[in-house]
Amino acid sequence: MLNIFYRRLWTQIALILLVLATIPMVLLGILFINTSKEAVSRSVLANHKEIVTSAGREIKLFIEKPKELLKVTAALLSAVYPASWKQETILVELILHQPIFMRVSSVDLTGKEMASSELGRGLRWDYPQEAFQEIKKRKFYISRPKILDNYSPYLTMAVPIKRKGRIIGGLIADVDLREMWKIVDNIKIGTTGRAFLISDKGILIAHQDKKRVLKVENLSGQEDVRAVLAGRSEAVELKDKRGKKWISSYAPISGLGWGIILRQSEKEAYVFSKIMIMQSWIIIILSEAMVVLVSIFMAKVLARPIKKLALSIKRVAAGDLDHKIESKRRDEIGELIRSFNDMTKKLRKARVRERFSVIGEVAAWITHELKNSLVSIKAFIQLFPQRHNDENFVDKFSKLLPGEIKRWEHMLKELSDFSYYSELRKENINLNQLIYNLLEIMEEKFVEKRVNIKYEPKSDSIIINADSERLKQVFMNLIINAINAMSVGDSLTVSIELMDNGSQDAPAQIKIKFEDTGCGMSKKELEKIFKPFHTTTKEGAGLGLSISRKIVEQHGGEIQVQSQLNIGTTFTIVLPLIHKESSQLAQYN
Repeated sequence: MLNIFYRRLWTQIALILLVLATIPMVLLGILFINTSKEAVSRSVLANHKEIVTSAGREIKLFIEKPKELLKVTAALLSAVYPASWKQETILVELILHQPIFMRVSSVDLTGKEMASSELGRGLRWDYPQEAFQEIKKRKFYISRPKILDNYSPYLTMAVPIKRKGRIIGGLIADVDLREMWKIVDNIKIGTTGRAFLISDKGILIAHQDKKRVLKVENLSGQEDVRAVLAGRSEAVELKDKRGKKWISSYAPISGLGWGIILRQSEKEAYVFSKIMIMQSWIIIILSEAMVVLVSIFMAKVLARPIKKLALSIKRVAAGDLDHKIESKRRDEIGELIRSFNDMTKKLRKARVRERFSVIGEVAAWITHELKNSLVSIKAFIQLFPQRHNDENFVDKFSKLLPGEIKRWEHMLKELSDFSYYSELRKENINLNQLIYNLLEIMEEKFVEKRVNIKYEPKSDSIIINADSERLKQVFMNLIINAINAMSVGDSLTVSIELMDNGSQDAPAQIKIKFEDTGCGMSKKELEKIFKPFHTTTKEGAGLGLSISRKIVEQHGGEIQVQSQLNIGTTFTIVLPLIHKESSQLAQYN
């Protein structure tokens, strides 16, 4: 079934078009998907990096604001120093207008608190001693983030108070970090993308999960934490200890040694890429389906005129020379169709000329044959009145007239068979049995001519669909011709050969060979062997082989001949086969 399918022209054209369209489309699709995947990956990483870089700048600005406010306030305090009440007024104003400060105090060079924003509560603030030490060194101080009892985050800042370039004291403040927590908490991407902030020691400062912050987690052992503490700003793909893949982007916060990190599940981060890939494959598959349909349509369109031409050729081959293909095409196929129509027209004219030629040959042949017979008969008839009492004359006349009439009947029958086209009466017949029966009928003829006959049937019963009487006529004509060409002691071998067409089914054709060891024919005689009225004997009209070839061709077969002078002749008939069955038919000798 597949073999027949592949033999069709439109399927071959469709497959070629499909291959030519599919390979570039698939390659371009794969290239597009890979390129798009890489582009999406770069875009996701760049977007994550931009988010953490922007968040780092925002946190930097958040820390810089109280620092600058403290420097400005320190300058104001140096102007009113050492008046405590004026300092307290300035500090209270700072607290009221800048709620980022939780409390602010000024100290002298001995570390004694001189003024505080917490009026009436006494000087009870136990500030970090390292803050005072940094002030005395003319440096700005910032502590690590800490948590109050009410779970509020804060850190301590300190700046020196200077007058005329000389350190006269310091300004120390606790800064509320809840707004910084909000900055970190607001960095969200999807359901898994969350940011967190770490200190210069890798301690968790800010995270959506506040319990982790309260535990003072140390994350310095993690790959991205180490990278950001080293001052690198990147966006990378990494795996955690459990093997889960993440997109991690990080950026350092300059001047603080801190770092902000944003992590998102790789699966979620690239979900758009996967959707895009799936959509791309859907588009490729749909496009491929469209290519298949278009290829089939185009193939059928291209094959339709060729199929039409093939059917027309079959009609012409069957004898319908009046058939003509109508076409308005101006391409190569149109040119082929016009050439076919011209060829058919020329064949039609040639057939007419051939018919007239055959009629002329028939007329000449009939004239020649009848003339010879009529001359003899006329002579006997003219002499009959005078010699009717002559017994020898009457005996010769009695033998001549029936013989000539019988010869006329035989010639007229051959002419009738040659000129008349009759429908075959086909039926399933056993070819082995048909030849076997025919050889039995001809057995006396073989004995009379003293020639040997050998029949080599197959061990199988060969079943063909044919007109048994017409095939008998063909086989008998070949056998008689072989007998006439052989001398005493020569032999005729009839054999059957199955032709395998390469498929797993039964062979499609069968060969019947008639091989004689007679006188053979020359190349010149072979060229004329199937020509009507060509004969090498005095008997018959020379139409036997022409009629035989016509019968074989009616059966969908062909007849071939090979011959060598003084060696012998082989006629081969090729016929379609239906099937073969087991048989016990013995060899005929």
